[in-house]
Amino acid sequence: MNNMMKNTLLGCFVIGALAALGKVFFWGESVTNYGAYTPWGLWVGLYILLVGTAAGAAWVGIYTTWSGRGINRLTMLSLLTAGLSLSFGLAFIGLDLGKPLKGISIFLHPSFSSKLAWASWLYTCFFGCLAGYFLTNAKKTFLYLCGLLAFAFLMAEGLFFGTMVSRQLWYSWLTPLSFITSALTAGVALVTVVSTVVDKTLLLEEGTRLPQVLLYSLIAHVGVELVHLVTGLGSAKGDLVRSLWMAWPFWGLFLLVGVALPAVLLFKGYNRQSILPAAFILLGLAAYKYSFIRYGFSNEPLSGLADAFQHSRLTLSYAPALVEWVVAAGLIAGLLWSVGVILPKLLARIEA
Repeated sequence: MNNMMKNTLLGCFVIGALAALGKVFFWGESVTNYGAYTPWGLWVGLYILLVGTAAGAAWVGIYTTWSGRGINRLTMLSLLTAGLSLSFGLAFIGLDLGKPLKGISIFLHPSFSSKLAWASWLYTCFFGCLAGYFLTNAKKTFLYLCGLLAFAFLMAEGLFFGTMVSRQLWYSWLTPLSFITSALTAGVALVTVVSTVVDKTLLLEEGTRLPQVLLYSLIAHVGVELVHLVTGLGSAKGDLVRSLWMAWPFWGLFLLVGVALPAVLLFKGYNRQSILPAAFILLGLAAYKYSFIRYGFSNEPLSGLADAFQHSRLTLSYAPALVEWVVAAGLIAGLLWSVGVILPKLLARIEA
């Protein structure tokens, strides 16, 4: 990553961070396109993407340890990537909550009947295990604990959505399974991108087969979605499934750009030091998670409710507002800037 790109990413990050601070402390929900019927949008989609990516990256760390010569540089980089991805994912959900500084109440007054409360505690334990991995000699113990905690918080997230009876699109045993397959795919993709940016020899010198794992995990995720389509069309949520699959972010960005194109490149053995297939997959999964959130709210809580009351905030339609796009682009730029600037320095310091 050259200096011009680093400076551009940093500039976008600063702009996005300032917009985020403005939303939290000054403007509030007035600058978002949320409504009573669509309370979540782009930021929640990116949150579940990055949380899943963190889990997948942690599993990649375990995989590279098993398939290589024990704990190696790619293992360490995978865990650093997991921590970075989870940090930015939590930043997105903090912004979406409206008053992120009050998030501490979930630790002071937890409700253990809430899956999200469990997820919050598991995130904290995960960061603790990351610290234990890098600061102690019990690296394998903390590595496996990271993988276990990653599975636990991902299941908490998946069950939160999958058991939500009021949202038919999400209400399925396939939802937690899709969280696992998408997390593995996104984790492998991001570790591939990060390792290529940090040190192009990493993938080769550790002797892993990440491109094959990336292809297989992508196929598994598409398989889960196909089952979701087939089983959903014949149920009460058939219209919702059709709306999801007919939306251009899903069929255009996810299926074409995020699945078909990288699958062809990976199947043909495209240059393994190129980040293009992995980058396409991450873009496609971002569109998939956005569509998952957006079209989960495309049905009325009560039939005829949207027609009974007329107000700009009482509508089933949703498109991200300008501030939502600026913040999203800025934080993603911050993630990429951290990959190009922070992670190489951390990895060099740890190796020293």
